[in-house]
Amino acid sequence: MSIVHTGHQVHITSEQMKHYQEQGYIIFENLFSGEEMDRICGIIDGFDEASEKALRAKGKESISRSGQINFTANLNFLSAELQQFIADQRFVDITTTILGPDIKLYWDQSVYKRPEADKDFPWHQDNGYVPTEPIHYVTCWLALEDATVDNGCIWVQPRTHLDGFVEHVKTDLGWVCYFGEEKGIPVELKKGSMVVFHSLLFHRSTPNLSKTQTRKGYVVQYSVDGSFNPNTGQLFKNGPLIAKDGKSAYEAFVTRENCS
Repeated sequence: MSIVHTGHQVHITSEQMKHYQEQGYIIFENLFSGEEMDRICGIIDGFDEASEKALRAKGKESISRSGQINFTANLNFLSAELQQFIADQRFVDITTTILGPDIKLYWDQSVYKRPEADKDFPWHQDNGYVPTEPIHYVTCWLALEDATVDNGCIWVQPRTHLDGFVEHVKTDLGWVCYFGEEKGIPVELKKGSMVVFHSLLFHRSTPNLSKTQTRKGYVVQYSVDGSFNPNTGQLFKNGPLIAKDGKSAYEAFVTRENCS
């Protein structure tokens, strides 16, 4: 199901909101222009290149694997333009409609899957990586270039968010919540399109079978303001406040040190 949007605002209908609540995700077709994606991708490419260069010396770090898949996190603190982008009115409209009036950036990272990367990134819930209270936050998976079945787009299992949190098992490829035979459904996205899904929805990505194309995604996650890790009691301080009382609240660049 796709979203109808006009200009730099997004209106989510009651039918579309029902789809999110029941199925766990919504697709936004052509949410951002090609020119916007070229600009954002140009910034992120530089950070990915530097992080991949450092990764090559190690071979593997956490869930990143050199020459296969690379996660580069907290990019909003590295670029004023990226931080302004994650506070765009379109993100404000989407997140306040789904989560409520006061919204903060929860996490952001690029995810680049290299050509001929031959492994799945396994089924998981985003909550499986870090416990979060409130448990529901949203993941925005934005296609910087076309994401296809051939180059390793993400797949989802609709309605799995309704079962609550599932215990995860740690593997060499990351945390895994499902080892069954259900294949799920692919979420192919054109450049500038985005899927938004519930943090408890089962999702994975498949191998990049293309010979030359890196699958490039920018993952931007949002929670209600004041969300925290229930195991430590610590507030998440990974980015700025983007909405207050349902309206845009972002004013200027916030450094990691000044993030409250």
